[in-house]
Amino acid sequence: MDDLRRSLDELREELRQMREFQRQVLGADVDGGGGGLLRDNPAVKAKRRREQFDKVAKTVEVWAERLLFEEGEEEGWVYMPCNKIFKKKFNPSDTIQCFMKWLPDPRGEDADPNDGGTPYPCIKVYATIDASYDEVCHFLADEENLPVYNDLVIQNRDLEEIDSHSKICWGRSPQILFIKPREFVTFCHHRWKRDGTQIVVNQAVDHDSLPPVTKEENGKVCRAYALRGANFIWRDPNDPSKTKFALLAHANPGGGLPEWAMKSAINALAPIEPYKLFHKIEKGAQMQQVPPPTTFTSSGSGKSSRPGGLSQLGYACFWPQGGGLEDHQPKEEDKMENHNEDVVGEHSDHGGGIHMAPVPYNE
Repeated sequence: MDDLRRSLDELREELRQMREFQRQVLGADVDGGGGGLLRDNPAVKAKRRREQFDKVAKTVEVWAERLLFEEGEEEGWVYMPCNKIFKKKFNPSDTIQCFMKWLPDPRGEDADPNDGGTPYPCIKVYATIDASYDEVCHFLADEENLPVYNDLVIQNRDLEEIDSHSKICWGRSPQILFIKPREFVTFCHHRWKRDGTQIVVNQAVDHDSLPPVTKEENGKVCRAYALRGANFIWRDPNDPSKTKFALLAHANPGGGLPEWAMKSAINALAPIEPYKLFHKIEKGAQMQQVPPPTTFTSSGSGKSSRPGGLSQLGYACFWPQGGGLEDHQPKEEDKMENHNEDVVGEHSDHGGGIHMAPVPYNE
């Protein structure tokens, strides 16, 4: 009996030592224990941070695809035609269409709990650009071209590189109508689908290096929020000399701007700014000198060497040396099975929705 008791005591001691090892070395949660040497290790923290932000990017992309497939006024989308004064210049052939919907902050736990579910404007744009896919992607990926097409970002810099395909960026906008200059802190993520589509998504975040100024006082620049957004860029399946572009931009101008003021601003800007943006992208891309054909390589970890990135409302994110995540190329026998996953949208006329249309991969 004594031998059995000693054996049990030894077993309990071994279990205790094992749990202590898990807590202190492996960083495992055991009976609610915390800490751990590896858990506090900077490399482990960085890895967890990368994984968390990759999850955010996936969530934003799913959110964006859902909104891009919503159709018409029955879903709350209102068609915002180009201002008649500018239509001949910015949208003469009706290749750009803009829709608007008011939505609450979609960020879940990261949303401001004090805003009471206030709706903010979300812009959805579909465009056919009269320039090749390579011209458009190279033009947008060059940071020096930012002022050529985006009047709404006048200063920008990277705050933190999360991974080769994601970063946190700072941007500053000028005064827009009666809305004073604003600053934005935004997480941006970049990837390539296996059909060649470039996807850049964003979400507003906080960063320790730049605490937000939430009120317009003492001449300080107030924080605004590019709450969520997405850019889908792909070759026109019906005309390889052209490019398709779908954009979502959901923003909170910050500073406690009342709803009537937000609506006044958006009603004045929505019929002009999106059309001007894509008109300038088209003109700039048409003048873009594309390098000789290059076989872009993958690092073996699913990352492309293709340059990518762009600037939109409140943010600018560029990857001139590549680094964007790249979907693997499917085996021949998998192509039919995965066909439905490799489609992008064709927008319907004034419907606010998109129809499924396959895009050929053409590297």
